[in-house]
Amino acid sequence: MANDSMTSGQALRWIALLLLALIAVMGVQRMLTGQDGSAARAAPAAPAWGPATYADELEAMDRVVARGRARLGANMDSWAAHDALASALHLRGQLTGRHEDLAAALESADRARTLAPEAGGPILSRSLIAMSLHRGDIAADEVPRIDGFAVPASAPELSEAEAIRGDVALYGGDYTRAFARYEAAEDLAASLGTKVRMADWHRHHGRFDKARAILLEGLETHKPSPWIEASIQLQLGAIELQRGDWEGAQAHFAKADRTFPGWWLARAHLGQMAATRGEFAAAERFYLEAMEGTKRPSVMDALVAVYEAQGRTEDARALSERAGGLWKARVASHPAAYADHAFEAYLSDGDSAMAWQLARVNYQARPYGDGRIGLARAAAERGRDASARAILEELEATGWRSTEQYRVLAEVCERLGDENCATGAKANALEISPLAFDDRNDFLFFSHH
Repeated sequence: MANDSMTSGQALRWIALLLLALIAVMGVQRMLTGQDGSAARAAPAAPAWGPATYADELEAMDRVVARGRARLGANMDSWAAHDALASALHLRGQLTGRHEDLAAALESADRARTLAPEAGGPILSRSLIAMSLHRGDIAADEVPRIDGFAVPASAPELSEAEAIRGDVALYGGDYTRAFARYEAAEDLAASLGTKVRMADWHRHHGRFDKARAILLEGLETHKPSPWIEASIQLQLGAIELQRGDWEGAQAHFAKADRTFPGWWLARAHLGQMAATRGEFAAAERFYLEAMEGTKRPSVMDALVAVYEAQGRTEDARALSERAGGLWKARVASHPAAYADHAFEAYLSDGDSAMAWQLARVNYQARPYGDGRIGLARAAAERGRDASARAILEELEATGWRSTEQYRVLAEVCERLGDENCATGAKANALEISPLAFDDRNDFLFFSHH
């Protein structure tokens, strides 16, 4: 854990390391990477480090944020002080899922940029923060500055810059370029962050065994902190979930919960698995625990499904309204970051016109697989099945593979009367997961695509 004597450079690398697996598993974004610069590619594994529980990690994060604010109070014109606070807020926001921290982090990073010299400043940290709020445009503008550093960047810094370029390409829908950037990053300085990215790339292309092998190798080689290890366990569970091994997914989610006790995100994953087994009392308990400490509309949405399954319509309606209000407020302030979530809220309200607008905002910000699927769903909701089909067939041509895309394709092809298309889409979905059309998928709200 960071301490008072840690230099700003060490703190940045520490923050980058801790961020590493959270992006892929939280749906907030894939940024990451980092190492301390002392370990070579074939170096022996270092011992695990970092706080052992969510409560301990959060307490440590609170101290880091408090120190950052105190430092800034004494140095309001210092770009480094703004940058340090931005990184601290961002890290805590990734830990807790608090929108307020993520929004404040970007604001502080933007202020740091205005105060910093052209040949320096918050290049990597601002890029990471921007990516977590789906602002790839900011990262794409920021990262090239590293080539003009007044002090030449280190190999780990150059590696991270390459990986961020890969992230920009991935969310821009250029998967070939993304993977090439990740390979370049790994060649510059091998890191667990790059392995997480590459595993995620393979997962989205339906190469589950390869993705799993990369993550397990990363865990064995790098020995991360409890938080990061738990994050990777969630991603390993996501792989099993998406290929239909729900028992395997449950095992990884439970291991994440044991590895980093008290983490709300692990509890939420366990909640959805309890719901798939019809254990609604247990699911509700997990979700209520996951909702403690901050407003988490994603967990509220999951609990709504549990209430509805039990016929608790009034409870479901009230909670759905609360969650929808939060999503809509967030999309009003940060549309790119929350358009995909608010899209679901408007769909549930029957407002297909607004859902379509938000799907377009999301697609414009991130025209990759999930963004395309959302656009297709929104088109289908407006009766534009032919357009939805075209969007999904274009996606398939890129190499993206998910049960969701094929389920939606099967639905629109059936309405279009194309039985061959519908049959083929169903077969593709079932090839990925034998549970692709299981009704219990309605309970899956985390790591399911």
